[in-house]
Amino acid sequence: MQKCPPEFVNFFGKWSILEGVADVLMSDADLVALARAGETDALAGLLERYRTSLYAAAIGLLRNREDALDAVQETCLVALARLDSLQDPTAVGGWLHAILRNTCFMRLRRISRDAPNDRLVSSGISATPGPEDILDEHALRAWVWTAMDALNPDDRATVMLRYFTRCRSYQAIAAVTGVPVGTVRSRLNRSRSQLTEALRRTAKNTPLSQAELERSRFEEWKQFYSELHEAPVPRTYRSTYSPEVEVTDPLGQWHGVAEWSAHEREAIALGVRATIRGLSASRDITIIEIDFANPTWADDHCPPRSTFVHHIAEGRSHRLAIHYV
Repeated sequence: MQKCPPEFVNFFGKWSILEGVADVLMSDADLVALARAGETDALAGLLERYRTSLYAAAIGLLRNREDALDAVQETCLVALARLDSLQDPTAVGGWLHAILRNTCFMRLRRISRDAPNDRLVSSGISATPGPEDILDEHALRAWVWTAMDALNPDDRATVMLRYFTRCRSYQAIAAVTGVPVGTVRSRLNRSRSQLTEALRRTAKNTPLSQAELERSRFEEWKQFYSELHEAPVPRTYRSTYSPEVEVTDPLGQWHGVAEWSAHEREAIALGVRATIRGLSASRDITIIEIDFANPTWADDHCPPRSTFVHHIAEGRSHRLAIHYV
């Protein structure tokens, strides 16, 4: 049997009421009934019961330790959010494993969009998610984001990069955030613990519309680049960037919107065009994945892929870090 790594602790921490006796005295159906009645310790015990088998299944599908840990954590979040949808409490084990498989397949599909994967082809997994997968993923995202804003900005940016961008490897996150891989791991572990507690407190509340937030931010930036491509003039920046914006990338630093806009407008005037490939947003952070197309006579002017991490204050970007990953 696949052994769980030492740091993969009980998803809900110590579950005092049922600890040590649940496996002997309570069936799966009993634990489901208690969990539906609001006893979170019961759900903790249920998830603890299946934790090892879920992790073993995730390793078998993903072949990667960190991805398997993430998949099991996501499975637990889905179970917490959708326990009322379980029709047969006696079949909760199969239900949890079905959630895990869907979670793993969605993760593999995301990987396949970034880099072709022979294992996907040989396994017969479609690279195109079905409508039910899309609905499930967005429903979970909207619910999780109600708890995300409680994280500190560094932890929140790390979680956003890990789950909602193409910079999801630990090495890529470390490069974008400028910290060691070990710090990335500790931030993710701390965030998982805090998110779990926050989600337990807010599970019954109406979630904020994450889809609406991201749709609004996407339209704002799409309009910004459309106007910039049409006419690269300074006024385009005034409603989007703070006058005192600080911008950094591996090649330099710019202070203030006038200095930054002059630099970026120069590239646009040369014929460089930006296409938004992905966007993830929270209350005060927007991460935009941008692909640049250079003119043929200056095909090395801008790196083809970039990640823009905007820190938002009063509706405008006051700090921007650009990474070419």
